[in-house]
Amino acid sequence: MPKIGTQERYMIIFAVLLVFVMVLASAGLEIAKQNENETDAEPLVAGSDDAPAEGSEAAVTAAESSEDTLNTSSITENEQSTEPLAEQVSDNSGKVTIGISSCLEYLSHEDLSDRSDVILIGTVKEILPCKWNTVDGERPTDDIYDLGWNVLIYTDVVVSVDQYLKNPLSEKEVIVRTQGGDDGYVIMDVEDEPSFASGEKVLLYLTNDTYPPTKDFGPEHFVVTGVSQGKFTLTDDGRATQIGESLTLDELLETI
Repeated sequence: MPKIGTQERYMIIFAVLLVFVMVLASAGLEIAKQNENETDAEPLVAGSDDAPAEGSEAAVTAAESSEDTLNTSSITENEQSTEPLAEQVSDNSGKVTIGISSCLEYLSHEDLSDRSDVILIGTVKEILPCKWNTVDGERPTDDIYDLGWNVLIYTDVVVSVDQYLKNPLSEKEVIVRTQGGDDGYVIMDVEDEPSFASGEKVLLYLTNDTYPPTKDFGPEHFVVTGVSQGKFTLTDDGRATQIGESLTLDELLETI
């Protein structure tokens, strides 16, 4: 059976999450409709056999809470049927966040070195505006529920190379691609993807991008090996750090 890579697992979970969001939205709208019908009914006299029990009051409260939750996403029943999503964003100043998470395969320092096509030390020069993996780089649809599992946002980071540690290239700059970003309305937050800051000094384990949804878009680029595990921030006191780990740069270099 062929192995499923980390990025493929992300996309599968992304598809499941989209279906889950759609089911929740549909259930919330149904509750809201039922609540409206109950409001139109004649009031019941307290103490009668037909009067609602205390538990019913809690159910009504839960329905109202669910309706409020739908409203915070800037998508109401009427808006869905009459306005494109892009206009809803402008009118309501809201954003939709799509979170993607998965179990991360642990890679040792030696694993990172063995699996990387290029290893380098460099400085983050620029973080480019995020794009969708479409021909024009724009969101392919105004309805997020029509997004396919393989449609995603990516962000390219320009890194000035100070030193190659494995498979040196002639380029003085490389582009590192990460999944996720914020296009002004949709925020795609991919757990375990590395984050970068302009001017940051880094040691990077890099792999050629072979993932079909992103590999053929934009300029030639790499991805970080083992996602966040393959990116270390270098400090002025000679250490290499990442979340949950800190060691000297010399110790890390010994594993390459």
